Order: sequence, then C-alpha cells, then structure tokens
Amino acid sequence: MQILQQLIQGLSLGSIYGLVALGYVLIYQAWGVLNFAQGEVCAIGAFSLLVLHVELGMPIILAMPLAIVVSMIVGYIIEFLSFRPLENAKDMSKLIATIGVSICVRNLLRVIFGADAFAFPSIFGDKPFHVGGLILVPQNLWNTVFGFGLVILLNLFLKKTRVGKSMRATAQDKEAARLMGINVRASLTGTFVIASAIGAIAGMLLAPVYLFNASIGATIGTKGYAAAVLGGLDFASGAMVGGIILGIAECLAVAFGSSAYQSAIAYIVLFLVLILKPSGIMSKKKTVEKV
Repeated sequence: MQILQQLIQGLSLGSIYGLVALGYVLIYQAWGVLNFAQGEVCAIGAFSLLVLHVELGMPIILAMPLAIVVSMIVGYIIEFLSFRPLENAKDMSKLIATIGVSICVRNLLRVIFGADAFAFPSIFGDKPFHVGGLILVPQNLWNTVFGFGLVILLNLFLKKTRVGKSMRATAQDKEAARLMGINVRASLTGTFVIASAIGAIAGMLLAPVYLFNASIGATIGTKGYAAAVLGGLDFASGAMVGGIILGIAECLAVAFGSSAYQSAIAYIVLFLVLILKPSGIMSKKKTVEKV
C-alpha cells in the first residue's frame, strides 16, 4: 500500500514537472535552443499569485488568470529582448543569453521578495481524505488533473486550430512556413508566450508543494529540464512521460531512502539519460508531419 501511495504522490508531482518540461520542449522545437529561464518564468507565476491572492486578498479565481498574464508578459519581454535579437546567431549565443536572463530574473526576485522562504496556501484544499488504505490530498489530485488536462488541451490547440497549425509548421521548417504565407515571427512569439503561460500554471501548482524562495526557479528549471531530456526534446508528449517518471522516482527515493535524495534524483536521471539514450526514451525517427 505504501508503494501505491508513493506512486499517486509521484503522479501528482510528476504531472507538474511535465508541464515545466513541456515549456522547454515547445521553445526548443520552435527556436532550436533551450530556454534556461523557463524555471524563473514558473517562479514569477507563483510569486505573482502570492502577491495577488495572499498579499492583496484577491479571490483565487481572479488571481490565477492574472498571474498567468503576468508570466506571459514576462515571457514576451524575454523573447523580445534576448531571443529575437539573436535569432540568427549561433545556438551557443542564445543559450548563454537564456542563462543570463535566468540569473537576472532570479536576482530581481531576490531584491523584491528577499531571501526568505514562503509557504503558499493550498489552492484546492489540503485536508486529506481516505480511500481504502490510501491518504489522498485534494491539491495533489487537482495537480494531476490540471497537468494531464493542459497537455490534452494544448494538443487539441496545436492540431485543430489555425494558429496551432501555423506554430507546428513554423517549428518544422521556418522557411517553408514563410513561403506558405505563415507569419513566422508571430508563431515564434506565440510559442514563447504559450510556454510562459504553461510555466506559470506549473509554478502555481507547485507552490503549495515546495517552500518557495527567490532561487526556486533554478530548482524548478532543473526538474523540468531533466524531465524534458528524459522524454525527448523532439517529442512534446514525452515531456509529461519524463515528468511522471521523475516525480515517481523522487517520491520512491524519499519514501524508501531519505529526503536528502530528492534533489539528487533529477541529476542522476539526467546523467543516465545523456549516457544511455541522449535523444530521450520517447524519441523516434523524425518525420515531416503534414499540418
């Protein structure tokens, strides 16, 4: 029963890691480079919720959408200032730029909120209830629902809407998309903004689980990056698979080992994947998909 309990907990935690990883994958597929500021975007979503809901007393149903909008604006600014000017630069230059942005945002959060840790209130309730021998927490259950629900909605958006199809075409071949009359610039920016929105949601869902401080973005970013690499950066659905595997591995390590192992799991997973299967466990031969 204890193993089943940890699997449920890992599924909840992993679904959030999967959302963070999904942000990495979306930007990587569109821009061809990893955005190492994605963890900070998640942190901004959480801290925006802290200010709006906890400090200003705004109802959660209003505070969450506004926090998402704040992260989307920050994502747009990051894209405009660091990605767009370096669009034709070498990938290494773009990568260094994202690391620089990450450091700047992290220190800005430290200036605004200080170095203290914040305990976020549960969004969906933290009073546990029992089902058989299992102890279930509403926050964890809703985290899982939101995680999988967002992946399904994003998949429908990318495959069924005109904007989504344009984004997919741009990710596959920018020049071909431009010749087809697609606004490549708008598609690239839209991808970044959507990835930022997903990151904000992940940050808000993760906030009640972790003690948040100004440096939490680095921790979230590491988890998301490990999950993205595990699932495969060329496979969007693999982000959720990688996140779930990582979440379950962490929960099992804590339950049958020590809480000190939790932080190390992401690095161990990342190390093993890069050695054994660098393309990710869900990777497959790349094909051009008709959109």
